[in-house]
Amino acid sequence: MKKKLFVTTMVFLSSISFAQTPISEAIEGIEHSGEIRLGAIRTKDDEDKKATTVSLGGKLSIETKPISGVSLVGTFFTTNHLFGKDDEISFLSSTGDDYSIVGESYLKMKLGKSTIKAGRQIIDTPFADSDDIAMIPNSFEGYSLVNKDLESSTVVLALLDKWSGVDAPVPEKFTSLDSSGDAVFLAGLIYKGVADTTIEAWHYKLDDADFNYGELLYDKDSFKMGLQYTDQDNDNSAYGLLVGGNFGSLSLEFDYNKVDGVVSNGFGGGPFFTSNEDHTIADVKDQEAKTYRAEYKLDRLTLGVSHADFDKCENETDYLASFEVNENHTLDLIYSDMYDDGNMVRFFANYKF
Repeated sequence: MKKKLFVTTMVFLSSISFAQTPISEAIEGIEHSGEIRLGAIRTKDDEDKKATTVSLGGKLSIETKPISGVSLVGTFFTTNHLFGKDDEISFLSSTGDDYSIVGESYLKMKLGKSTIKAGRQIIDTPFADSDDIAMIPNSFEGYSLVNKDLESSTVVLALLDKWSGVDAPVPEKFTSLDSSGDAVFLAGLIYKGVADTTIEAWHYKLDDADFNYGELLYDKDSFKMGLQYTDQDNDNSAYGLLVGGNFGSLSLEFDYNKVDGVVSNGFGGGPFFTSNEDHTIADVKDQEAKTYRAEYKLDRLTLGVSHADFDKCENETDYLASFEVNENHTLDLIYSDMYDDGNMVRFFANYKF
């Protein structure tokens, strides 16, 4: 039934968009963009087993010229090992192989201050996000609506039933988000009507659980402060505090999270303040965490260090270096020390066109 509904919607929107204008006009107005990504990863687990993968990939996106407010968007992603082909599924497929996927393929319709998307798409919300930390990000299949009719507000509605990418159980193909096969409904409100303040409220409806999330972030000049809270399936909750400041080129930040029960990152990297490159407060009962961060910017070079202190699992220290060669070309090096859980080194060279 869902497949029939999806196909009917696509055909209907296509008929609207091209009813009065030749398809050739839309094709002639195609815009394209992309990225070439060279990535390298070396991991060592808690048993000192090492794995190394170097991969070349990227993406190519195209978008047709809008006709009657409707356009077609598609993005092709690929990752191909150069050497080291290990079972490193963050860079490769679930079987440790190269893979390519059409991660985005959707109809986009603009109606006033609303944007509607139907099909495969990248979406970034607290518990469903792209989490672009490896070669191919998460993307989702379904419907989304973003509306800005309310002053200083953005309303987000989405119905998602499949996903693929770095965090998905089978990265190389779209599989069900929920074990029941039912779609996940989400609704969010982002309000920026108070000076220097962003307030967010989100609700996620899963087959066997409801997630609620709220966040307040104040960021002005050299000072910022944040509060967050989530409850998941009523019995599990977490709250967080963020305090930070800028001192010239140096930024300092302290984050805190406390869990009552067990919370999830959802479908992506999760929104928690104390999350580091690998470890988060998710999936550990009654977890408590503190993270200390420092970042120094010098012209086009950014250096950072963060240390996460978890009371019920291994701590983590991350060292980051990022260099902007030019506006299209960046280099990133990340070293993560998870102590008794091992370590991980990642390097990325990105070129956008």
